[in-house]
Amino acid sequence: MRAVLCLIMLIGLMQPAWAVKQVNWQDLIDPVAADFDDPFAALGLAELRSLGTVLRLRKMLADPGLSSDARPEIAARLDREEAKLAVSGVDTDGLLSRRQEIGRKRAEAVMSGNPDLDGRSISIPGYVIPVPDTQTTTSNGGYLVPERGMCSHMPAPDPNQMIRYTLETDWTADSLYEPVELVGTLSIRPSRQEITLIDGQVEMIAVFDMQVTAVVPRAETEPDTKQRSFLHFLRPKAR
Repeated sequence: MRAVLCLIMLIGLMQPAWAVKQVNWQDLIDPVAADFDDPFAALGLAELRSLGTVLRLRKMLADPGLSSDARPEIAARLDREEAKLAVSGVDTDGLLSRRQEIGRKRAEAVMSGNPDLDGRSISIPGYVIPVPDTQTTTSNGGYLVPERGMCSHMPAPDPNQMIRYTLETDWTADSLYEPVELVGTLSIRPSRQEITLIDGQVEMIAVFDMQVTAVVPRAETEPDTKQRSFLHFLRPKAR
């Protein structure tokens, strides 16, 4: 009898494979691709700017076409920037020598989706960017992003933080960046598309595709005030 009761309890606790999984944006990141030593992550904004300045000034001094009049001033500025970094304990040469390596790893990380979610039925909150059909001017699809204003007033999110969706329901968005929760099947299917937004043409690069079976409107939440990354000089453009 005890064995039967244990079996019943186990069956009750088991979640069917088809059940909808509630996820957040962090869940979309591939934990394997994101797991690497990033020595730039511990640096502050001022140090990152100094590194970028050092890199730029070194390239200028290496240019054989640089005039002899300009060279002393650029060299003096380079010395000052390198001295500031040395005082902060930053290994300037060591970091810059790994710039391309870390850039490749970052690019791979942002272009990789969590394989555990590929083909899963999920529910995820976000803000919709509807894309009108060129033939009908109505929208049966678009993009879901984690923050209001992304791709127009704010930079686009990383590709694995953007979902291209297609609606299998008659729901239509009332406005740009309408807060919703999308329910449907998520797939890792990278795409690239240019669309027109408030500020003109924007290139949308998304790792995920989602066939949406239900849309749940949600109340507006406070904007995310976390500081966005300023490490663009480390990251090659995703392709």
